[in-house]
Amino acid sequence: SSHLVAARSRRIGASTRTRSPPNVTSERMAPSLEDPDQKTPDELAKHYSTDVSNGLTSRQAEEILARDGPNELEKPPKPTLLILFILQLTGFVIILLLVAAIASIAVNATGPNKEDILSYTTGKAIFVIVILNAGIAAWTEHKAGDALEALSKMTQAAIFVLRDGQEVKIEVPAVVRGDVVVLGTGDVVPADLRLVEADDVKVSEMALTGEPDDVAKTAKLKVKKPGEPEKLLPENMVFSGCSVTNGKGRGIVCETGMSTRIGRIAQLIAGDEGSKPKTKCGCLPDTSANATPLQQNLEKLGGKIGVIAIVVCIIIFIIGVLLDRTDPANPGSPAWLYMILISV
Repeated sequence: SSHLVAARSRRIGASTRTRSPPNVTSERMAPSLEDPDQKTPDELAKHYSTDVSNGLTSRQAEEILARDGPNELEKPPKPTLLILFILQLTGFVIILLLVAAIASIAVNATGPNKEDILSYTTGKAIFVIVILNAGIAAWTEHKAGDALEALSKMTQAAIFVLRDGQEVKIEVPAVVRGDVVVLGTGDVVPADLRLVEADDVKVSEMALTGEPDDVAKTAKLKVKKPGEPEKLLPENMVFSGCSVTNGKGRGIVCETGMSTRIGRIAQLIAGDEGSKPKTKCGCLPDTSANATPLQQNLEKLGGKIGVIAIVVCIIIFIIGVLLDRTDPANPGSPAWLYMILISV
């Protein structure tokens, strides 16, 4: 659009002359910085061995990219719908229901009415309910798995940065820590940045907070007072995935890829950071790390109810066998067989 072209045609800053940046190597560059919002632009530039007016050199950027990897979200292998369906059948309560269904069918198959199809109603009903529940849960989880894919798409293909003293357009995955990013209206922030220049900058942080209102940003340093709680989204920082709705500015990249705020959200979706894929039942992927607190509490509650049900069934079975309770419709059948059916 015309306003994007105009924004890109104007250089942000007083000069675009090429000057030699400080002679530094990536070995001296610290990978990250604690509380970058509490540092001045000069302190940030010194920490990341960059230059606010000229940015990194191409060689520095290549070395940092090789060290830190591309600026993109990691996407773990997504379980297929069939795998998710099978995983739904491995829950404790589901296994308990399946055992009860099998026991019900087995007991009725040895009874006098084994030829009567209606005698297997209980077992069949349990199977149908379990399969329907597993199918719906698998489909829901399969669709929810697209959330990480959606997060990875919350960016644009390329962005303007300062390299070797020149404003150049590079692909977003090539953005590294220490880069000086040039932002304009309509841009999507490619990484977590500490603003060093801000001219009426406003961003939409809906991706992080859910709030629809644009947030005004500034390059000014606001020193945190002793005892003052840390701000989750400081006013002098903009974050990956947020769109610039107004103004123009510059910022030094502090975090990229999975180290950004949006990357942490992706880690919560994908599971534990840096851990190898976990499995359950020997071969199936373990997706328990992705469960919400409500799902975890429901799973615990279901387990407790299942244990109580097993204890009650055992007590009923023992009492029935000791009292020699038999099936009134088939007095010749053993008491234990009848009590299994009652327990189920």
